[in-house]
Amino acid sequence: MNLDLSPSKLKIKSYNYDSIFDTKNRWQSWLDVEAALAKSQSKLGMIPKTVGKKIASKCKLSKLNIKNIEKDLKKKGHKLVPLIWELARICDKESRKYVHWGATTQNIVSNGDLLILKKFHKTILIEISDILSILSKLSIRSKDYVMVARTHGQHALPTTFGFKIACWIDEISRHVERLYDSEKRVFRCIFGGATGTAASFGKFGLKVQHLIAKELNLFSASIPSRSHFDHFTEYTNILIMISITFGKISNEIYNLMKNETSELEEPMSSKDVGSSTMPQKRNPHLTQDVISLSTECKSISLISLESMFSEHEGSRQHHLMSNNALFRSCKITGEILSLSKYILKNMKVKPEQMRKNLEISEGSIVSESIMLKLGEKIGRQKSHDVIHKILNISVRDSKNFLELLKKNKDFKKNVNLKELNKIINPNNYIGLSSKFAKEKAIFARNLIKKIKKKRLILSN
Repeated sequence: MNLDLSPSKLKIKSYNYDSIFDTKNRWQSWLDVEAALAKSQSKLGMIPKTVGKKIASKCKLSKLNIKNIEKDLKKKGHKLVPLIWELARICDKESRKYVHWGATTQNIVSNGDLLILKKFHKTILIEISDILSILSKLSIRSKDYVMVARTHGQHALPTTFGFKIACWIDEISRHVERLYDSEKRVFRCIFGGATGTAASFGKFGLKVQHLIAKELNLFSASIPSRSHFDHFTEYTNILIMISITFGKISNEIYNLMKNETSELEEPMSSKDVGSSTMPQKRNPHLTQDVISLSTECKSISLISLESMFSEHEGSRQHHLMSNNALFRSCKITGEILSLSKYILKNMKVKPEQMRKNLEISEGSIVSESIMLKLGEKIGRQKSHDVIHKILNISVRDSKNFLELLKKNKDFKKNVNLKELNKIINPNNYIGLSSKFAKEKAIFARNLIKKIKKKRLILSN
């Protein structure tokens, strides 16, 4: 039994992205390309008109003898030839002569893998739209949850949790744009024979490629070069960027889960066992899994970029690098999205604890607001110096910042207590946090509608 013992795999049921890329799915995608090739050549008169439909009708994995394919794979060590042999075997005598006519392995495999990638592409767009829906609701719910904003790991100013969510939505939305913007470059049918010159297609040249692209609902490349892997590299690195974003989100949740902070909590049940020896521990396994997967995905980038450095008119090693990098990044990113969706949907948000953490600074969290108010009377720089000096004394002597402030002659002279009570309230110094949270929630809902509509672009 092959059991994945990672906490996330044991705890949640996610979409099986491995199944998209399994061998039988790839074989069927290659057969789909063989079918498109035969039908296109028949239309152009390159092969007898009746032959194309006959070959295409046999391009169903269910009609082929899998044992024959597997047997020949072991004998010949070629990933496509055994499939072609079996396809030809079940065709009639006239048709089998024209199976795989003028094509090379790369033509079939690369375009077949594009069909697999297209299925993955549609799947993650659905996954992302689900996540955006979750974040949209959370952004509205938490738009007024005032909390500490941290820069350099230190308390900076008040913000809201909704603003944090809005920032996540904003970044994710740009990934959606990247995915859609890349479609015409990524989903390109490249079908130019053995070296990309289309010599085996004679006078029909790129017409064969154009018709195949139409059959498969792909875009047609301007030059069918076998040395071009930039489209796969682009897509791989978009996925890596997506994985980094969700790794960052999980890392944020992980840090805000620490006992000292305790503002968030990843999904846990009373039955979860955090530690084998320390009963009190509630370990953030799920977010740690996402962070780990994100780091793994980043490591793929170099391989993907290296695949573009192909030799002459094509080389196997670069094709392998490109495919391995692409498929690995797909599987990892898919798993990250499934995990992230579960975490974000079920995590616990603690606005009361957020408020408590705001109060740790005893009012100094709004020192900028105080400085600007005093600066209206004595100038910004002098005001900064006054407040900074008071804060230093507060830290050095462990004295309350606000009490020291009230005793300061410059402050007493220029700011009254009523004004002070107003400016030290963190709720009054969150800027546009709530506004951004509300706007991005609406933006996310509209983007979801667009995703659902645009999915139809590649639905065939």
